[in-house]
Amino acid sequence: MFNLIPFSTNEPDVFDYFDAFNRFLSHPTAASSFMQCKTDVAETKDSFLLTAELPGFSKEDINIELKDDVLTITASHKKETEEKEPEQVEEQDAKPSITYLRKERQEVSYKRSFHIENIDSTNVKANYNNGILELTLPKRMPKEPERIKIDVA
Repeated sequence: MFNLIPFSTNEPDVFDYFDAFNRFLSHPTAASSFMQCKTDVAETKDSFLLTAELPGFSKEDINIELKDDVLTITASHKKETEEKEPEQVEEQDAKPSITYLRKERQEVSYKRSFHIENIDSTNVKANYNNGILELTLPKRMPKEPERIKIDVA
């Protein structure tokens, strides 16, 4: 990695340790319990828009749950690791086939929870396209106070 500060010394900076720790947590071999999907949350007048990166997942791998004002996004899929010695293929076996010499797969799972309030849970919309999950969380509109006329006796 390049430093943007010219003529800097090679002495370690305290932020270098944080960067190294962050790289460790985002490395594919790090424990999946550390993995969190990168998420942006934006607010409009009528709703919140939550955008999460979930690359490599299908729609069936993603679970979204809203309970007691907690929104939880979970995504997981299992990949396998396999390595074989090359097999001798006899010439009489002219059938084209694929023989994997090495397949690297891993189990990947993300889980992220958000405390949300005043959301109209009946109108939440989710869209997943090209590894990006978008949730539209409409705000619950405050009810106008009910007026009751009281007759004086």
